[in-house]
Amino acid sequence: MAKAAETRRFLRGEWAPLRYLREVHGELKKVRWPDRQELYRLTGVVLAVTVGMSILLGLVDYFFFWLFGGIFTTPQDPLRLGIAVVGGLVGLGALAYALTRD
Repeated sequence: MAKAAETRRFLRGEWAPLRYLREVHGELKKVRWPDRQELYRLTGVVLAVTVGMSILLGLVDYFFFWLFGGIFTTPQDPLRLGIAVVGGLVGLGALAYALTRD
């Protein structure tokens, strides 16, 4: 008896994986897919943001390489040491502010 009820439930689609696939199919019908022109435009936006962020992160990386490379190799360079000290103090101040905020 239990086997027959299980088989009927399976055939009606109450089996979890089958129900999941039906729900996924239903949700995919609701999606508004972009047309070709919109797809090209959005792809261009994604590529432009990716290239822009890569350049920005490269410049930040180069700055920190310059800053810390100069501090560790030539500690008598006052400009780099001053930038590092001010940056450290600003960072500690921001951390203290973030920890005391409600």
